[in-house]
Amino acid sequence: MEVDVSKEGQQFYWFVMDGRAKHTPDEAAVYEAIGDREPSKNYLRDWSGMDAALVRAPITSRDSDGNVQCGAMEFVRTIR
Repeated sequence: MEVDVSKEGQQFYWFVMDGRAKHTPDEAAVYEAIGDREPSKNYLRDWSGMDAALVRAPITSRDSDGNVQCGAMEFVRTIR
């Protein structure tokens, strides 16, 4: 099930993860930590055909150095 990505006001940290993220994001491997901006389809095209998943986690805190802490990871969609 894909997620509505329009939660206003909430900031997210974005990841590319292996296909296990569809069911158990906590057990999936992180292929790439993207950052706090949702990646474009063009940016993700290298991951298509690899059963990779786009995953996000809500940013719960950010320190003065820019380091973030995140909440639970949430499957967004399969990268095609």
